[in-house]
Amino acid sequence: MSMGPSGASILLVIVAVAVGAWLYLKPTGEVSPLSLQRYAGFESNMEAVALRNCTPPGCAAVYLTPTVGRASQEALPGALKLAGELEQQGIECFVVLGEEPVKEAVKRARGIRRPVVFDPHGEWAKESGIEKAPYWIVWRTGGNVRLRSNEPISAGDVASAIR
Repeated sequence: MSMGPSGASILLVIVAVAVGAWLYLKPTGEVSPLSLQRYAGFESNMEAVALRNCTPPGCAAVYLTPTVGRASQEALPGALKLAGELEQQGIECFVVLGEEPVKEAVKRARGIRRPVVFDPHGEWAKESGIEKAPYWIVWRTGGNVRLRSNEPISAGDVASAIR
């Protein structure tokens, strides 16, 4: 007479729960299709841009939340350096200022002196699997994520990830 579930049944349930938790918690494999506002400079208008549809072969973004902690502020010079290096290679790199009202972000963008993209409510970040800034993300045109990092990455890392 059986005294409960078999050992194999228990193991199968544990494995199924572990796989389900992993699938639920892993970041998404695609960049969000949301359009964000891009600020190119003081005298130009803001334009809507869908980061997912960048020029081939792909692009990168550095997601910063300058109003939350010092880590994003300290990462900004490295992000600007990376954007400059990638621009020379013909790869788009977006500096995304998130979780900050657009009015305040525009003031900050004027000091950056390069095009930036605004994600005022953090919706693009959430849909793209970004949990904490600063965050570096690389994707191929169409939105398939190729590289994610909480640590700064190099232009070589970006180029090898999208090619």
